[in-house]
Amino acid sequence: MRELTLATLGITVQEHDTVVVDFWAPWCTTCVRFRPIFADVAAQVDDVQFATVNTDEQQDLAAIMGIRSLPTVVVFRNGKHVFAKSGVTTRRQLAEIIEQLKTIQPENTSNPA
Repeated sequence: MRELTLATLGITVQEHDTVVVDFWAPWCTTCVRFRPIFADVAAQVDDVQFATVNTDEQQDLAAIMGIRSLPTVVVFRNGKHVFAKSGVTTRRQLAEIIEQLKTIQPENTSNPA
């Protein structure tokens, strides 16, 4: 699992088909309860990049992403922001969200002549 910064978010999103990011803060008790759930799902899913953002340390990144409550899970698929959910999510819900989002196909960028 990666700890993302403003400098590494774009690279990470471009390098992986699916990136799931947990925006959290050390003072957030809900975040503390969610972190083991996030880590457990991350350990079970090999084809997705999981990452975290400490919003206290990365305030600019949190602001750019529009993070207003914690924890917030943000998912990028094929380089695009496709999903966000605030609050605690169960292991099952998080796993289901990831499986559903994996079905999103890249846009057809070819230009037929």
